[in-house]
Amino acid sequence: MKNKATPSKKNAIDNYNSEGKNYDNIRYGRTKGGKFFSEIELRKTLEQIKGSKVLHIGTATGRVSAHLVSSGFDYVGVELSGVMARITKEKLDGAGDVIQADAEHLPFTADAFDDVASVRSFHFLPHPEAFLDEAHRVLKRTGRVTVSFEKNVLGRETFRKLMNLPPSTAKRTYYSNPQVALMMRGARFEALLARNVTKLPLLLYWRSKDDRILKGLHGKIPSLMGTVGMVVGSKESHLSASVNAPRRSETTSSTLFPS
Repeated sequence: MKNKATPSKKNAIDNYNSEGKNYDNIRYGRTKGGKFFSEIELRKTLEQIKGSKVLHIGTATGRVSAHLVSSGFDYVGVELSGVMARITKEKLDGAGDVIQADAEHLPFTADAFDDVASVRSFHFLPHPEAFLDEAHRVLKRTGRVTVSFEKNVLGRETFRKLMNLPPSTAKRTYYSNPQVALMMRGARFEALLARNVTKLPLLLYWRSKDDRILKGLHGKIPSLMGTVGMVVGSKESHLSASVNAPRRSETTSSTLFPS
């Protein structure tokens, strides 16, 4: 089951408005480990984007936005927080488009985008199924949606205390990879990929002042301890599967995804 802390839009807006420009420094700028995590996350996100016109959900301060724009994508960002939307616009300096809007009620016409990407904003959505339905609507027939999120893992609170970090005031829902893959299918996507973005707990990256050990370990260890998951869904694959679906008696066991 989901580990739910009742996300709300007001809570998300209040938290992001209050953090403002300190957001990146809190997570990525204080330590070399945080910067290393950012590099991994940006690379993993870019690997999954296959089209040219991208809708990005949850711009925050524009870290991912700037990466996508500099990579040559036709970029549109959506951000619920007015403060964060303004910061992102300033960072992009006229490149791309940034709109203050609600991901669960996207202000776009159908079939408008090649890709929709939500980079660790999915777990803040009060109604993620509504967002996935909206993503399906605004994507072109060949489009895909990529979401990453904080995972429901044992020992999260214990690890936070060991790292001497205060509890977050931002309410969120933690998921497993199979849970999000199932939600994708419910929104008429075919889940193409479900895996961990990180190989170690996210907080460990953020608290590591020296990234040499992290970089040395990263290529040698499995991703079982990773606390950030990613699921990619294809609109076209699901449509094709619906047309060519076998009769129930011919259906084999479903694809298994790592948790």
